[in-house]
Order: sequence, then C-alpha cells, then structure tokens
Amino acid sequence: MRAMTDPNGTPRAYVLEDDPDIAALEADLLREMGFTVVTCTRIVELGDLMDVALPHLLVVDVMLPDGDGGDITELLRTAWPGIPAIIVSAASRERLAELAPIGPVVPKPFDLAVFQAAVGQALDGIQELRSVS
Repeated sequence: MRAMTDPNGTPRAYVLEDDPDIAALEADLLREMGFTVVTCTRIVELGDLMDVALPHLLVVDVMLPDGDGGDITELLRTAWPGIPAIIVSAASRERLAELAPIGPVVPKPFDLAVFQAAVGQALDGIQELRSVS
C-alpha cells in the first residue's frame, strides 16, 4: 500500500480539472484547508499520480478532454474504496445525480463556502466509514 500522506504528514489532494482558473481556485481553497495539492488536466495524468501515491481527497471535474471524470472516479473508488471524492462539474443535473453516490457533488459555478462544505462532507463520510469497519 502506498503512503497517503506527504513525508511531512500533510494530507494530499488531487484536483482533476481542465479549466486552469477553476483548478487554481480549488487548489487555493484546499491549501487553505491544510492540504498539499497536485492539479492535473487529464485522466491519464491522474492515473500516473495514483501510481506514485494515493491522495486523502480527489476533486474531479466530469467533462474532460480525454473522457468522463465521473467514470474514472468510480473506477478509482472501486480500486481504492477509502478515498473520498468530490465531483465539481457543469455537467447536466441528470449526470450529476448519477454521480452523487461517489460523494458530494458541487455544480459549477460554485460558491466557495459550498465547495469547502463539500470537502468537509467528503472527509466526514470517510471517517464514518472507518469507524464502522
């Protein structure tokens, strides 16, 4: 099992977002919340990151140049079920509703407080999972 924290013990978040402005905003918010953040714009890049180290949190856009971020998140959560994920996307309401079982869904454009609350919700959900097991 690969380490889930950086050597300094800081929780790691991966942001998969193809819009550089949104990725920067999400990264800034996560850093303010205490995360080390790595951003990527393509699904293949996220796969490479997952090969190096697992994150404490995934923040994923759905509509990406190389595929559906929701689909890849479902696959990653199957391989590593303990990783909390947030979907942040301008996809249709129907698609976002389909992805709700993965974790909190934040429709774009989003309010900063809504994003931060989703992070807390995703992390609280994983704590509940750990306390049950």
